[in-house]
Amino acid sequence: MTILARLEGRADARPVPDTMLRRAPSLQTAPSERRQRLSTAELAFRIYAVFRAHPHISNVLTHISRAKWPEVEQALNLILDAATTSDRLSPLEQNVIDLMCAERGITGKILKPYFHGVLYRLLERNHAERLIRHVEGLFLDLEWKAQHPAPPAPAAHAAPKESGHERSQHP
Repeated sequence: MTILARLEGRADARPVPDTMLRRAPSLQTAPSERRQRLSTAELAFRIYAVFRAHPHISNVLTHISRAKWPEVEQALNLILDAATTSDRLSPLEQNVIDLMCAERGITGKILKPYFHGVLYRLLERNHAERLIRHVEGLFLDLEWKAQHPAPPAPAAHAAPKESGHERSQHP
């Protein structure tokens, strides 16, 4: 018996924008547990796990971190720490912040709403909004610094000669 299969030229079903987020295993917790106060390290780990579960975000973060996923988790931990300033950020951390905020390219357009959705699912609304403002503040600082680079440090000059006289050595 032969069964013929006919493949459609295009699929009629479109994915729900939040589909991957709903399937993320780290977010399948009871509502009361989701809203508990998480430490920065625990929140960073949960976001790290959700980013690893998303195929495109995982691929991009693997690329920019040179496949050093522990460094991605450390970067998220530092980025989510409210005491972090833009002066302390490594190039990897700066790239992750750019992906979280800039909406540049495909990845930025995917990651920003995905990141916000994760925060709103894991945290109380006020806490999520505070963290989003913190990360966006870091991004704005980095953008400002990129547009207004610090003037170059003055070149080190040779020690001035003493009024044209050579120093004589005394025996």
